[in-house]
Amino acid sequence: MTQQAVGWALHALEPDEEMAVLLHLPHCASCRAAVAEAESVLSALGGVVAAAEPPPALRDRLMSAVAQTEQRPVPAPRVEQPEPTPVPVPSYPSDGRRHRLDEEDRAGRRPSWLSSRGRKLVAASLAVVAVLSVGGLAVRATQLEQQRDAESAQAEGLSELIARLDEPGTKHAMLAGADNTMVAAVLLDSGERQVYSLGLEANPHDHTYVLWGIKPDAAPVPLGTFDVATADQGSRPVGAAPQTEDFAQYAISIEPGREAPSSPTEVVASGQVEV
Repeated sequence: MTQQAVGWALHALEPDEEMAVLLHLPHCASCRAAVAEAESVLSALGGVVAAAEPPPALRDRLMSAVAQTEQRPVPAPRVEQPEPTPVPVPSYPSDGRRHRLDEEDRAGRRPSWLSSRGRKLVAASLAVVAVLSVGGLAVRATQLEQQRDAESAQAEGLSELIARLDEPGTKHAMLAGADNTMVAAVLLDSGERQVYSLGLEANPHDHTYVLWGIKPDAAPVPLGTFDVATADQGSRPVGAAPQTEDFAQYAISIEPGREAPSSPTEVVASGQVEV
């Protein structure tokens, strides 16, 4: 993953690869160091290469090399082809009939399987199908736009989080769900506790998320509540964080109502504190 991290610093990855690196960087100090080193090298390279004028003899050598290089032949001019013979247009009866199905039968009656009323119904059905198709495409376009906004917000939140992880005196905890996918992070810095939502689903209006501090052999302590809206993948302060805060683990639960209970009901993510 170190090579991909360097590629990320060089902006040389595909969007899915960039997202994979962004999700990996908060967990890996060595890859973050590789990114920082690559960015430092790029900055240094911009200042060490001095601008220089090519020597006058260089143009003469280039022109000489071009003259000695075998040239491709010029394509022969295109020969105009004779105009095609027009296809004769079939003649139709003067009463407007264009198909044998429109012809009257021997008794002089029109075919009854598709009457004027039937044609109107078919046309109306096709119009309804067209409207539904356009409506479906519009809904799908809206869903794709919302998905793109959510992914952009997640990438922006991850970039901000990665930039703060290596700041001196910062403690953090990466919180993963039941499937071991990282969905949130807690950052402690200068007496402030920030919760980054990196994949938490939007909570219903009659529910709230609760952040818990956990010490060994002690009951979880509710630290504060917060909400997550659709495409809201940024950070938010949750409660005050004293300098002496020494929880070994954090957890997030989803709770009915708008207040934190005395103990978590449904834990959706948890993780160890790292320095």
